Amino acid sequence: MNLFKQFATDPRAEKEGIRFEIGVNSKGETIAFQIARAGGQNVRYLKAIEAKTKPYRMQIQAGTLDNELAARLMREVFAESVVIGWEGVEDESGKPLTYSPEAAATLFEKLPELYALLQEQAQNVALYRKDVLDSVAKN
Repeated sequence: MNLFKQFATDPRAEKEGIRFEIGVNSKGETIAFQIARAGGQNVRYLKAIEAKTKPYRMQIQAGTLDNELAARLMREVFAESVVIGWEGVEDESGKPLTYSPEAAATLFEKLPELYALLQEQAQNVALYRKDVLDSVAKN
C-alpha cells in the first residue's frame, strides 16, 4: 500500500473536526459530537495544553501535581480545543444542553466513560485519514 494513502491525514478535518455519532437521545434525535484531532494539525490542542499547564510546570516536573487537578485540566483542554460542538445532548432530566467548553468539561466530569470514548476517537488517526474521509464523502 502506498504510504501516503496509509498515513496522510486531512489537515482541515484535524482542525475543524469530524462528526462522531453516539446514539439517540430521549426524543429520538441523534447525539453527535464534532471532534477535532487531539494532536496532529490541531495546534489549538497543543496551545491549550501549554496554557493550562504553564502555571503548574514546576509541580509537573517534580511529579507533585495533584491527580484530580491534572484530570480537570485535561478535561478543560479537551473541551476547549478538541470538542467543536454537539447536537442532541441532554442533561439527566432530558433537557437539551447547549454546547460550550464549560458545559462540555462539566459533562465529561459527570460522564467519564463518554470522555474516555471521545478521547479515544480524537486520537484515532484513522478517522482523520484523507483516503477514509474521501471515500465517506463519495458515499
